[in-house]
Amino acid sequence: MVDLLRKLDAGLIGILNIVVIVTSLAITGLILFLVLARFVLGWSVVGVLELATLSAMWLYMCGAVVAARNHEHLVVDFLALSLKNPKHKALHTFAVSVVMVVLSLFFLSLANDMVAWSIKRPQTTAALSIPLIVPQSAIVLAAILCAVYAVRDAIVAAAAVFGRADQSAGEV
Repeated sequence: MVDLLRKLDAGLIGILNIVVIVTSLAITGLILFLVLARFVLGWSVVGVLELATLSAMWLYMCGAVVAARNHEHLVVDFLALSLKNPKHKALHTFAVSVVMVVLSLFFLSLANDMVAWSIKRPQTTAALSIPLIVPQSAIVLAAILCAVYAVRDAIVAAAAVFGRADQSAGEV
């Protein structure tokens, strides 16, 4: 089962990395085209900024998932770095992971509310009439995957806390 989850994770991170690269290139190309069209050629091209914004939403959300998966997101680690006792470090990691699970579930709830509103009151972008559910789906995907990775981290942290407790009990 663990091997299957690792393979799924590897496949997922591969897809997310591709999305991050493609959307980065799309944003760069679209913004470059927009600037050249407006200031060099004097054109006003409709919809380019919408496509760049849509790409940015996917880039930000997929990038957030990659960062959460790799533990590369922004952290305040003063307390974590000042802890010397391994048991205290494990407890701190567990507490942080529980907070992240709660916040991820809140994020998931907000994403659910957003989708419910989008279904009830469908909207589109102004220039290209792209349904807003397209960029919002990036938020939903990020909410789901961040919650999954938060639960994973909580399980690993709980295993470290309770595993250490069992080891110290066995040593006595």
